[in-house]
Amino acid sequence: MLRPTSKRWLLLAAAILLLAGGSALTWRCRVPTTLLLVRHADRAANEDALTPAGLARASELARVAAKLAPAAIYHSNTQRARDTAGPLARALGLSPLERPAADVDGLLAEILEQRRGQRVLVVGHSNTVPQLIRAAGGPSLPDLEHDEFDDLFVLSVCSCWPRRAEVTHLQYGAASP
Repeated sequence: MLRPTSKRWLLLAAAILLLAGGSALTWRCRVPTTLLLVRHADRAANEDALTPAGLARASELARVAAKLAPAAIYHSNTQRARDTAGPLARALGLSPLERPAADVDGLLAEILEQRRGQRVLVVGHSNTVPQLIRAAGGPSLPDLEHDEFDDLFVLSVCSCWPRRAEVTHLQYGAASP
């Protein structure tokens, strides 16, 4: 049982922590991890290969994202995701990391553990991009439309508890229909 003086001491210590800029649980939030999230570039119907417009979009992604200098590039285990990530990987001299598309939680955990405080590009899919945003603490977004390929989400993630994320929604390359 705590004595009244012990309770006062705990309250004082908690107040000092809050005035000093947060609790011990939030110290990691000072340096966010930035995820650049895109869906793979344009493809025709259910084909796994990129269309000529998709190849052009992948080149445009390389031009835009190279200026952000991601430390790592992740993509799913599909040809369209590999081909979208390829031009940027070559431009930066990086070896892309392939992960299963369905393992959103595992991918996010890996990035937040191994890439904390860095910028990372993730090439996903119409359903996995919104899932990653939600899992990282961002808003719940609907799946991307089947013909929507021009979205670029910049997600700034604080690994504190509860996890928080700020999302900036941009677009790149030719406008999707």
